[in-house]
Amino acid sequence: MSLAQALDAADKKGLFASNDNFVNYSTGLLPLDYANGFWLLMDDGHGGKIYEPITGIIGGTFISIIGTTGSGKSTLADQIGYSIIKPFEDGLLFHFDPEQTNLKQRMIRIMGADPYDERIRLKKDNTYIEDVLEIFNSICEIKEKSGDLYKYEVPRRSYNGKPFKAYVPTVFIIDSLPSFNSKEFNVEDAGTNMDGARGAKDVTRFYVNCLGRMQKYNITIITINHIRPKVVANQFSEPPAGLMMLKASEQLPRGYAAQYYSQNFFRVNALKSNMYSYDDVGFNGIKASIQIAKTKTAFVGATVDVCFNSDIGFAPIYTLFEFASSIKLVEGRNPWLYLRGMENFKFSRRDFRNKFLDDKIFRETFLDTIRPHLEALLGTKEISESDRVRYGDLMRQAEEQILKDEIEAEMELVAEAKKKRQMKVKEVEIERVN
Repeated sequence: MSLAQALDAADKKGLFASNDNFVNYSTGLLPLDYANGFWLLMDDGHGGKIYEPITGIIGGTFISIIGTTGSGKSTLADQIGYSIIKPFEDGLLFHFDPEQTNLKQRMIRIMGADPYDERIRLKKDNTYIEDVLEIFNSICEIKEKSGDLYKYEVPRRSYNGKPFKAYVPTVFIIDSLPSFNSKEFNVEDAGTNMDGARGAKDVTRFYVNCLGRMQKYNITIITINHIRPKVVANQFSEPPAGLMMLKASEQLPRGYAAQYYSQNFFRVNALKSNMYSYDDVGFNGIKASIQIAKTKTAFVGATVDVCFNSDIGFAPIYTLFEFASSIKLVEGRNPWLYLRGMENFKFSRRDFRNKFLDDKIFRETFLDTIRPHLEALLGTKEISESDRVRYGDLMRQAEEQILKDEIEAEMELVAEAKKKRQMKVKEVEIERVN
């Protein structure tokens, strides 16, 4: 008997068991799900091994969303949170709003939820760190006492491929960390070094208190933080940024706890030079990007282009269009656009959403066409040249380029021959005149 087998045989409390179970949920934006995903090696049930794509985010973890003011951080947090709980009757979403700036009406609209959905709670009071911890503890206690009442079966989300039971998801959104204070916070210290040190210490206490029970009780905590300009008195003693994808001139308030303990950091960048207009697509908005600044499931650095609709937030369907455009799959000219390989399905930018929703064949063919490119994002920093070759992109592009070069070369030869003939005719005419 090996040591591992001996330990398992004597283990009455599960002390030596491997905790490799996990649950994953969609963010609601398919390209982001894949960019943050990975391949899971599993038993196929017949003695072999298979790779299965795991997409989205891992439940029961800290997720941080950062960006400048107005970039859509709160909107993304609400949409991800609702995407997690939407399939579950007993799912819960608490949006804690110490900034006192959110509106339930806006939340409901961007989620596409029922205005009377009791699972969605906007909290503008009782938003101190101690209050949120009390709510967190109460949920853990109720789930623990309920047995399997608030659990559901998760298929094949472990390395041995066996199903297991997990608690239904709960999501906390903290909007935002700079305003997330202890009840002992002294407003007279606001903006001082003492305020920064005390605030960082309190936030660290919150993270540490939640960390040990989040995964067990499936409570995902999404925190929002503001990127601020860094002021350094002595450039030679400048502290490290602490997080990739932050510029030298940028910093995140409230210390390093969020950077240490978060499973994911998503940076939202608004690309306001790329605007959507009502005449063009039927709504007003901007093109944005979501950058994975930290992840435990894939490589850091993946960036996906997304569509931000000013009325309903991040638009999942037009985000698919942006993804297809970013990898050069969209061809033709508006209003006669098509996806490479789908030349029989023409669409315009304006009618793309309706065609995607109403035409089942178009929708399924579109998804089948982009799926290999989505899967190429799994566990990678970006779609590499080898991946493009694997899925035919560069091979197709190379064939097209060769054909284009041959046509251009032939045209140049024809032009050169024509030019020589014209020069010969001129020479003959000159000789005749002489």
